[in-house]
Amino acid sequence: MHVNSKVFWLFGRSGAGKTTLAVRLRDGLRERQLPVVYLDGDEMRATLCSDLGFHSAARLENHRRIAEMARLLASQQINVVVSTMAPEYPHRDVVAQIAGERLVWFFIDAPLAVCMARDPKGIYKRAQAGQLAQLIDYPFGEPRPQEGGNRINTQAHNVNDCYQKILGVALAQLAVSGR
Repeated sequence: MHVNSKVFWLFGRSGAGKTTLAVRLRDGLRERQLPVVYLDGDEMRATLCSDLGFHSAARLENHRRIAEMARLLASQQINVVVSTMAPEYPHRDVVAQIAGERLVWFFIDAPLAVCMARDPKGIYKRAQAGQLAQLIDYPFGEPRPQEGGNRINTQAHNVNDCYQKILGVALAQLAVSGR
């Protein structure tokens, strides 16, 4: 059976649960012998995008580069799982333009207060101490209809329930739910 590869893009605030769910999705696809690569926003920032800052234009370029990498991999019949904040509409617009019909959005939703309480990387603590700018007060664009159809509320549901929802959508998109 021929399966068209997809780009599954998880976006949301830092601490919402993107990385946790993206790794689970990657592993779930691998367990089904589906080719998959995971592109983590933090890892991409440390490597391919290490020359970029955090101002708006740099964030846009960061997303452009990751989207191009995802598109290239998907064109080779490799599914791609990506997790980035993608807080601004232009970031998501460039991703959608590049990834095209292969793109499946997942908005990993948790209120800022919940993300700040979780703070797995300690970045909110650094931001509150004035050591990190453009995080707490950075505008986060609410998902538009084309981006928000797969809204995953990580405050209301546990990790496994959120993962099961994401996996179900991913398998349906790949038309291999019986695998």
